[in-house]
Amino acid sequence: MVVAVVCTNNAIKKYTNLPDSAKEVPFVNNKIPPEITTRCVTSLMILKNALVLGGINPQLTFMETPNARREEDELVKGYAAISTHLFNESAIDLAKFNDKIYISDPVLEDGDYEKGIFCLPGNYDVLNAHTIEDLKKAGIPLIGIHWNNDNEALQSMGIKEIAKGPTMESLFRMLKAGRADWVPLGFHNSKDLSVTRAGITLVPVKGIKISLRESRHYIVSKVHPDGEKIFQALQKGIKIMREQGMIKKMLTQGGYHCNATRNWKVLNDKSLLTIE
Repeated sequence: MVVAVVCTNNAIKKYTNLPDSAKEVPFVNNKIPPEITTRCVTSLMILKNALVLGGINPQLTFMETPNARREEDELVKGYAAISTHLFNESAIDLAKFNDKIYISDPVLEDGDYEKGIFCLPGNYDVLNAHTIEDLKKAGIPLIGIHWNNDNEALQSMGIKEIAKGPTMESLFRMLKAGRADWVPLGFHNSKDLSVTRAGITLVPVKGIKISLRESRHYIVSKVHPDGEKIFQALQKGIKIMREQGMIKKMLTQGGYHCNATRNWKVLNDKSLLTIE
């Protein structure tokens, strides 16, 4: 069955570059191919594996968009059937689109997705930060224009001045140009936890991280002719994968959970927040 998937250019490129062996689903003996190491590919492969377990043999066709907001727009128009981006519910315009989209069961549970504080390698004001107050003094944070959950997390920490950019690449360029000082990013499985985009490398502040407190979900188009069938298969597959422990394994390998940072301090842990 042809499944029209909407996702960013970065996700398409990384999926296309995977060896054919890493694209095969369902995963044999619950073994995850070692090449699946990034979040965008992980969410796409959870989707693909879930559809197969749910009874659909998907032939993926891709519709490219610049960001997650555009993914939602294409789904509500019925131009694509399903997102690869995992949305938190506050980022979905339910009042406007509830009759046009299905929301899957959670893939990431509340608090599952942790992010590091990333900056340019030479920004020692940020790199030497250990507390929320240190970060406030170190400079201005930067997030994507539709990163509602990140915005809420930073606001809860008492950080009010927040710069925003339209795409992931633009965030890296804005930091390089000095228009902001740090950005919350999911951890990558690189040896030093660094991440590179547009030829610009960012590194995490060691020892601290933040937690995004909402669950995350796939969204499926109710308008697309195959939307209901795809949604039912997806729901069945997600349930099977969770029972098998596959979702947790994939989230860990893909960087949503990071073993190397599991003991780092969560700055926005409710027990640590004393800001009025």
